[in-house]
Amino acid sequence: MAVPARSFSSVLSRDIVTPVTIILFGVSTVTGIMLLVHWQGALVKPSHEWLSVVFSAIAVWHLVRNWRPFLGYLRRRVAVVALAVSLVLSVVFTGMTGTTAPVSPGAVFHALAEASLADVAPAFGLELDQARATLRAAGVDATGDDTLATIGARAGLGGPGVMTLLARSPDRTRP
Repeated sequence: MAVPARSFSSVLSRDIVTPVTIILFGVSTVTGIMLLVHWQGALVKPSHEWLSVVFSAIAVWHLVRNWRPFLGYLRRRVAVVALAVSLVLSVVFTGMTGTTAPVSPGAVFHALAEASLADVAPAFGLELDQARATLRAAGVDATGDDTLATIGARAGLGGPGVMTLLARSPDRTRP
């Protein structure tokens, strides 16, 4: 008995789009959680953003392709309420957590990285000698005139790596 040939659209949908969608959903979820907890953000942010765009494009394609069944959902009161509640909660949450202020952590890190250790140490609650001792304990040599970027380049840490060492110093004065 011959098996009926499947259409290209069916093959595309079931054999290609579905597995790709599953993978993109998983990657978007994992990278989103990594961004939420501020772990390896610089590594995952670009992939999270771009793969989420691809995931969204596939979702729109899926919605267009299944428009009639989707309209069937809208005939059910529970589905309409669920859609409305999720939309309202999303907008409220975005309004409560988002900002339109011109905030740029990158600009702050860059300014700190280009400042000397002597100038930056107080921002971390350290005297210059404490900052130097903290870095020395981590195997990093520094003078007060060195910038954090220079210190980090020599140590293979980069400026943010030096900032992290200073921020984790046990000698920090905390307010």
